[in-house]
Amino acid sequence: MNLSNIRKISPLYSYWISDQTDDDEKERLLIANFDSKAVYLFEKEPYKWENLFQSITRQIVYGDLDSIRGMKVLLSTISNAQKTKVLELFFKEGLFKEEIIKELSKEDSFGPPTKSNLFRFLRILFIIFVNPYGIVIRRRKNHSYEFTGCFVHSLRQRISSFF
Repeated sequence: MNLSNIRKISPLYSYWISDQTDDDEKERLLIANFDSKAVYLFEKEPYKWENLFQSITRQIVYGDLDSIRGMKVLLSTISNAQKTKVLELFFKEGLFKEEIIKELSKEDSFGPPTKSNLFRFLRILFIIFVNPYGIVIRRRKNHSYEFTGCFVHSLRQRISSFF
């Protein structure tokens, strides 16, 4: 199973490899589901959305079925057409089994709240601040985690250029 394909499955993949101009930003927003209660995350914090998408996908692949609820929230923030495309790619790439795809396909059913998990919270916080997926933000950075994520990413690139 190739987890590096997760970034290509993301509905924001073309946005991250673009110049992230105003036109690219408008294109990104065209796939938002403004009826979603969680659309703010997709609309205003795409870097955080992307980190969550990649992290939660990996957690589900590793067997953390409690993460399905988080993925359902993320998928609710994009259009139905994009959601369908993402689910098809998850299945095609062999990342999720059919029963997980079916659960993620259910409408407006996030399931019961999962128990609070301090480790999960700290892991997600760490991921957002250190940008392990190499997300490049070319637009104005608005949050401290965007600054630290960009700093860590550029530091990793400089270190890897020595080797």
